[in-house]
Amino acid sequence: MAAIRRFSLFLAIGLIATLSIKTFVAASVLRPNNEEIASAAGATLAGQGYQVAGLSSFSGRVALLAGQESCIMYFVPVSEQGWHQETVRKGLVDEQKLWFLFRGKLYADDQPRWPPLLGFYVSLALAYTGLGPGFEPVYAVVASRECDMAKVDWQAFKALPYRKESLFTLGEAEDF
Repeated sequence: MAAIRRFSLFLAIGLIATLSIKTFVAASVLRPNNEEIASAAGATLAGQGYQVAGLSSFSGRVALLAGQESCIMYFVPVSEQGWHQETVRKGLVDEQKLWFLFRGKLYADDQPRWPPLLGFYVSLALAYTGLGPGFEPVYAVVASRECDMAKVDWQAFKALPYRKESLFTLGEAEDF
């Protein structure tokens, strides 16, 4: 009986200690905001010969607009959970096709569910320790039918660094 009470006491103390550490650390690790995520795609596309028009909007979400000849593409940062998939899909017109980009792989029409979700939580946990590979964005890529998707080096899209802020200077709320 005494052993059970002692174990319960140690468990409670351990939970309090780890929760307080997580509270301070978790407050300091934030994903990049949508503008940073969208802008990051611009440098990669410009390096591949695309003209980057800058930040725009697609279906009410921040997007990067880029083009080459008759090809026009929007890169829309979306949540790992798939919440924005239908929002983006509703903004399509007949001349556009929807793709999703995650970890350098392009998925036609449907956003992958588990790889981005697991990847996010693993990279976030590693970011708490300072070892993380970085934030791996998921993009909805809305492209005109004239775009040759095989011409783009999708592997060139890299992970972004997490933002580090102190507990008392947290930035604005994210829209994910």
